[in-house]
Amino acid sequence: MRPLIRPATDADARDLARVSLIVWDEAYGEIIDQAVLRRRRDEPAASREARWAARIASEKVLVAVESGALVGFARVAVAPKTEELLSLYTRRSHWRSGLGTRLLNESLRQAAAELWVFEGNARAQRFYEHHGFRLDGQRHEDPPYGFEVHMVRP
Repeated sequence: MRPLIRPATDADARDLARVSLIVWDEAYGEIIDQAVLRRRRDEPAASREARWAARIASEKVLVAVESGALVGFARVAVAPKTEELLSLYTRRSHWRSGLGTRLLNESLRQAAAELWVFEGNARAQRFYEHHGFRLDGQRHEDPPYGFEVHMVRP
């Protein structure tokens, strides 16, 4: 069965807090130091859940649900001239399934957009390039995770 993509609700905050840790481990296990990834779990679950509830209230957050389980999500900040894709993740079990493309298309709707991606994440950079994003030369450090590069889609 194909995952359902829908707007997140307050009821999704707990699952988003939990799954966001899992997808980071899956996506960045070979890019970010394991100790740094483990430290993310030191934050109390209630704090992570509250942060996700605030995001749901202030941003465009979509979730992908399959058989009652959250298997992906996307977050977008809407701005007057461009939209910023703040995050897009799917569970590893759904990589290369088309779910990431569906989340990207439903969250941005072909709008001009920008995003930051970890410099060492070649897989994600290729994905975004395939969808019309290009590196624009901007780069910044996101301690303790490393450097990010900026991509734009006109």
